[in-house]
Parts: sequence; structure tokens; C-alpha cells
Amino acid sequence: MHNDRPIDDPRLQKALDEVKRVFHRYGLAGACMLVSADEAAFVYAMHAPWSALRYDAKTPMGFRFRARSQEDGKKLTEQRVEAAMHTICQLSDFGEQTTAWMEDMKLMLRRAGIDFEHTPFGGKPLPHLALGNPEDEVDRG
Repeated sequence: MHNDRPIDDPRLQKALDEVKRVFHRYGLAGACMLVSADEAAFVYAMHAPWSALRYDAKTPMGFRFRARSQEDGKKLTEQRVEAAMHTICQLSDFGEQTTAWMEDMKLMLRRAGIDFEHTPFGGKPLPHLALGNPEDEVDRG
């Protein structure tokens, strides 16, 4: 999973590509947000060799959940499923912590008299993996 638009800043794109290589080189899963003066870029590396989350360029998110006990054996499959859940839970915890801390920082800045405006996600609805994009929903009322 990565940005849904091209990155304008070549240094930011180069740094993001380097982060992707680090995930791959060390066999790690995770997420990274890089911020420059004018732009932000992110990448989620959900798949790792030890996880049931597997790379798949054919899927919209670039990975799929794959538990293959007949091919890999029950023990290895269970280990990979547990590792996938560890990744998902750790990233969720990190996202909640980041949100809480950034909201605290915004509140502290406002209390210090600093006024600012920010439109999350450039005004676009936040996409969901299981539910699809909110703007795609049809009122069937």
C-alpha cells in the first residue's frame, strides 16, 4: 500500500523508495510516513517472509492473507498467521498512539495561540479495506 498519487518532491520519492528497500532487505513489515516541507508520502509494508500477509501485485492493496497449511504444514501456517496478526495489531496500536499524540500537539499549539487549518486526506474520504471507499456507497433507501 502506498500513495494514491505521484510524489512531486524527487527527494521525498527517493527517500520513500529507500524505506521500501529497507523493509525488503531486512524482511520486515511496518509502515512509514515521510513529511517534507510541502508534501507527505507513506508506505505500508504489510508482507514479510515470516507472515501470512503475502505480497500480491494483483490485489488493490498489494498483498493478501494467505494461510496454506496443506503446503506449509500446520505449525508454520499457525506461526505465519500469528505473525500477521502481530503486524496488524502493532500497526493499529501505533496508528492510535500517533493520532492521540498529534491531536494533543494540535491542542497544545491552539492553546499557545497558534491558529492553523488542515484538511485531512486532501478532503477525500478515507478508504477502508473491508468496506470499500465511502464515496462508492450507494443510497439504496
